[in-house]
Amino acid sequence: MQDTRIHAVVAIIQRSDAFLLVKRSNYTEAGSGYWCPVSGRIEENETQEGALKREVREEVGLEVVAVEKVGEIPSADNLFVLHYWKVEIIASEARICSHEATEMRWVTVAEMKRLQPTFEEDVRILEGLSAL
Repeated sequence: MQDTRIHAVVAIIQRSDAFLLVKRSNYTEAGSGYWCPVSGRIEENETQEGALKREVREEVGLEVVAVEKVGEIPSADNLFVLHYWKVEIIASEARICSHEATEMRWVTVAEMKRLQPTFEEDVRILEGLSAL
């Protein structure tokens, strides 16, 4: 049986003990209003690393390089396969660059837990990374 789930990348952008999150706008198909790391679908003939670079540049204007894949899990609704990657900023300052996000913040995991709404899987992954 063919897997019909949509594959998406999730960019874990960390500075000290804080992670960059965006609040998804109502223009987004998935996760409207949710606080989450920069993420997006992998386009046809695109690598995960390529999708990460494109999504981060489009949404928050940063140039990044993929460093390490840290997880692959289904979304809570099982419509997506989420590929979590740590990325390193190589140029620019973060800013909202797309209608897909309305706000952005650098937050610790404790601060993320107070933001509403968030995806449980994002909290779990970032919590695991901040414990390292």
